[in-house]
Amino acid sequence: MATNDKILHHELHSSSPDFDWILFIHGAGGSTVTWKRQVPELKKKFNLLLIDLPGHGQMAKYPNTDEKYTWTSIANKIKKVIDHLSITKFHIIGVSVGTVIALQMREMFLSQVKSVVLPGCIIQLNPKLKLIANSSLMMAKVIGFRAFYKMSALVMMPRKNHKVSRDIFVRESRALSISEFKKWTNMYYTLNETLVELFKAGSNIPHLIVMGAQDHLFLEPAKLYAQKHKNITIKIIEKCGHVVSIERADIFNAFCLEFYKKNNFSPE
Repeated sequence: MATNDKILHHELHSSSPDFDWILFIHGAGGSTVTWKRQVPELKKKFNLLLIDLPGHGQMAKYPNTDEKYTWTSIANKIKKVIDHLSITKFHIIGVSVGTVIALQMREMFLSQVKSVVLPGCIIQLNPKLKLIANSSLMMAKVIGFRAFYKMSALVMMPRKNHKVSRDIFVRESRALSISEFKKWTNMYYTLNETLVELFKAGSNIPHLIVMGAQDHLFLEPAKLYAQKHKNITIKIIEKCGHVVSIERADIFNAFCLEFYKKNNFSPE
């Protein structure tokens, strides 16, 4: 059995000691597989570190003794991987719930974070999402944990062209045990409070937000966040839903490379 000190499973794509490092943080129900559409392009100019969050992907094989998770504790677990690999400076790409963790890491380890990219950015909850977040465990007990994940996927990604992202979300979420599911959904009780603080917090490092025009839950708050902070660039992909890094990986990858080049982070 793994202990609290078990280092998170991670995958490396190291191309050159001269390249910058990008840390990838998947969302709820995801894994390192979430990023398979980014690896081929981005590894040409960056070293890549992909991690499995606790209970997800390969980490599902290692139950641990944590009674609960917090946004801070998850950030610290990821930081252990970074320290283990002796990475001193890094960029972050986080998707969906991974965007919350990415911003939390920015706040905690600002001197080491060079930039942040947030596809499917979650930065504010509307009344409908506050209700779902606050009643998540109760709803899951009534309809079942697997059914709750399917329902959440359908609420976030309801259209026909969102099906691939939706199916991946549901498939990957099957790795979570009931115990892990409870620990993750318990974090939703503090999600709104965390987002309120992150929305207010500013940073001088460059940020890129990439949203789908059909992301009916999170697009407008992301626009407001970009308006509030001058160092944030926002890109919107037409006819695309929440998980832009999967649904329109080609466009998302191009936006990332353009962003890194503009800020002199990538080699010529």
